[in-house]
Amino acid sequence: MKRTTLITVFVLLLVLLIIILILIAMLIGYVRPSNPKYLCDANVYNCDDFKTHAQAQAAFKACGGVRNDIHWLDGDKDGVACESLP
Repeated sequence: MKRTTLITVFVLLLVLLIIILILIAMLIGYVRPSNPKYLCDANVYNCDDFKTHAQAQAAFKACGGVRNDIHWLDGDKDGVACESLP
């Protein structure tokens, strides 16, 4: 083979390797939970699941707060979750 052909094959293999590494990194990012202490990908909590306002507020903030109130813990959108809890 000519030297330019070998260089071309090497570059193509390098590009392919980079693409594979990027895909693996993306896959790992999707598999890991967004927050290991709370489930933040689906509406699985309600205020009755927490004993105190502080517990509900911690879950609310960990899952994104007002901008991502997946659990609907802040009915009036004021940034305070489960206001009726002690």
